[in-house]
Amino acid sequence: MRFRYRVAAVSASLALAGGGVMSLAAPASALPSGSGSASATGGAAAPALSCDAWQYERGTKGHGASVKCYGSSFTGYAVCHQPDGHLYVRFGNRARSGGTSLVWCDLNAEVIDAGAIPG
Repeated sequence: MRFRYRVAAVSASLALAGGGVMSLAAPASALPSGSGSASATGGAAAPALSCDAWQYERGTKGHGASVKCYGSSFTGYAVCHQPDGHLYVRFGNRARSGGTSLVWCDLNAEVIDAGAIPG
């Protein structure tokens, strides 16, 4: 698993557990003057990504989610919940703008949230 996917998985898990949204960049007012942007990508702005509401999928592989986004390439993710209470994150295929990423959970797990990360 590539590093940025691990960071996204941890961020998604922490946001889910904390019930809020995490922000990795400092607000502009907190930056010293003349320092520019403080993004995790070294100052490059993240591409805009607009996604439709995720769709619940059922199949022979179990339960999953499909996500369709526009604006840049993306990878779908799903937060899965097993009957014993265990939560985990799965990632789907990488898709181009306008495409669909499909994510599957384990056979007995349910999707409780899904979305996409740019890239």
